[in-house]
Amino acid sequence: MKKSKRPSRRHSQKRRAAKPNKTPAKSSRTTAPSTLEGILKVHREGYGFVLSEKPGIPDAFIPPRGMKGAMNGDRVIALVHANPRDGRLEGSIKEILSRGRQVLVARLWQERNRTIATTQERGPSMDFIIPADKLGGAVPGQSVGIRILKYPEAEQRGEAEVIQIFPDRGTEKTELDIVILKHQLPLEFPKEAREEARKFQEGPAVSLDEARVDLRHLPFVTIDGETARDFDDAVYVRPERGGYRLWVSIADVSHYVRPGSALDREAYLRGTSVYFPDYCIPMLPEELSNDLCSLRPREERLAFTCEQFIDVEGHPAEAKFYKSLFRSQARLTYKQVARALVDGNEEIKKQIQPSLEMLGHALGMSRLLRKVRMDRGTIDFDLPEPEIVLNMEEGGIENIVKAERNEAHFMIEEFMISANEAVARFIAQSKVPGIYRIHDQPDPEKVENFHILLNNLGYNIAFPKNPPPKFFSHVLHLVRGHPEEQLIQHILLRSMKQAVYSVENLGHYGLASTCYTHFTSPIRRYPDLVVHRILEKILAGRSHEPKTVKQIETSEVAEIAVHCSRRERVAMEAEWEAVALKTALFMQRFVGKTFAGMVSRLTKFGFFVELKDFFVEGLVRLEDLEEDFYIFDEKKHRLRGRRSGKIYKIGTEVTVTVAKVDIEERQVLFSLSSATNVTP
Repeated sequence: MKKSKRPSRRHSQKRRAAKPNKTPAKSSRTTAPSTLEGILKVHREGYGFVLSEKPGIPDAFIPPRGMKGAMNGDRVIALVHANPRDGRLEGSIKEILSRGRQVLVARLWQERNRTIATTQERGPSMDFIIPADKLGGAVPGQSVGIRILKYPEAEQRGEAEVIQIFPDRGTEKTELDIVILKHQLPLEFPKEAREEARKFQEGPAVSLDEARVDLRHLPFVTIDGETARDFDDAVYVRPERGGYRLWVSIADVSHYVRPGSALDREAYLRGTSVYFPDYCIPMLPEELSNDLCSLRPREERLAFTCEQFIDVEGHPAEAKFYKSLFRSQARLTYKQVARALVDGNEEIKKQIQPSLEMLGHALGMSRLLRKVRMDRGTIDFDLPEPEIVLNMEEGGIENIVKAERNEAHFMIEEFMISANEAVARFIAQSKVPGIYRIHDQPDPEKVENFHILLNNLGYNIAFPKNPPPKFFSHVLHLVRGHPEEQLIQHILLRSMKQAVYSVENLGHYGLASTCYTHFTSPIRRYPDLVVHRILEKILAGRSHEPKTVKQIETSEVAEIAVHCSRRERVAMEAEWEAVALKTALFMQRFVGKTFAGMVSRLTKFGFFVELKDFFVEGLVRLEDLEEDFYIFDEKKHRLRGRRSGKIYKIGTEVTVTVAKVDIEERQVLFSLSSATNVTP
């Protein structure tokens, strides 16, 4: 059995009276800008949002009539205004600055003597004429990948050529090919990049030089998932002066991937590795990602090390950074470490005996760091993610379960956060251009809506004018253990801004951190590689160069930050779609089978049910509930039958039958068999 690995992102109180409070008063609005530049994200129903890449500027809603031919992913300028009813920005597309998509998924059909391709992606469909010599052997009725030769204008169709044929829709390989093409994920590395990687692989073994600190005497370990292949961080902890000294050594990718090289150009283009349930599309060739830069046990490796002393209260008292040469003593897994340290499993303890004492110190230190972080107000979302369990002997999917998060996960998470903060502080204090990982404050309108939702769910919680992170952390603590906990976490998460990369240090709201960056994963994230280069320049004395040089670099780093934020968004969307596809493929075998479940989400078109047997959600459509006409009460977040008064809400226990699985739409549809608590 194999579980897919994807790197990563109690006390409860009783609710007060269920009667909702009065709707909180609207906050004052700032004057809306007349134009807004950003990336257009289009919903499948035809409307979209322009997402500004400047912190502090809210998204602008674009109705279908305001699209003006713009497509999902385009960089646009929109004419916007504040809606007088609620102050939200809305408007229409004024200008398309650059196109975000050159390839699309479409279906061919015949119109008299010419072939037309109609897009099959989110947003309003678009038609493209395919010249006869650009069909590539495709025929009407087939799904294809097309490259746009001419974009549609006004009432005129565009023109395109067929670059890929998808003959067997509904099969796993074809559908994964569609995901890859739709999100424009590069699979093959250019010849020049592979040759550069091979030269490093075939070159002399790594060695110590005067610029590196020798850490080979310290018994580092790596702790990762069972199926991980690229190990980019190793840790070592020892008690010291009432506190702890922590070493976090990260693969020195910058030693191999030099600015302007073929490897660098391709890593920048990709921006990040993409993790599908059963394989990875890496940012770097395997010669680096799975060999030279992978911190495999008992092999000497080049690293960039962050060494910190953490005092008895859990605060960083000193930090230093340097290039190093080290070797990992052991490749450990999260499950191993948790079973040994937390569960006290004697067999596992024997297996990892050489590292056991050090790991005990590491656990104590991580708990101290986590307490400090929680006390300062980190918003601790606990939303479970699906984990695809693969059958390695027979192939295919064996199960879908909730991904496990244990104390070993928390340990490494705390060490990485601590190192990232230390590096960010060092760069900020050095007064050189840097890349920061920022998370802006939530939009006031979304905070108000979240407040209303809590009130209508029966939580009488007074909101401060500008809630700090610690306030939302307190809210999550209050709802923990209640049926609507997951809903509230989802709504709060959607109320938050998306974390991005920026040259401006605006802090990380969700982590309640004043200074944060990404330093710990240069194998799979390009911004981390750039941060390594910035650190290297500072340590080499580059910070004393003339001001004009810094200004030029700031512009370059800002462009990298924006590009990598976009690539991260693309990777996330591709990963979500791949998981949805695998879920649909898994549920195909259960069509006609009946399962127990619980209502997990509600919408105006139906409700989602989470099964008890598998960590899978499926949709019960309102149009299929023929015994009554149900109305969605968005404020109270429930569905109510007009005639019967039956109510469906979060936590309603139901029995459902798998009615249909639509592989192409990545959707599982349920029909309702029975429900146990739907009375008013």
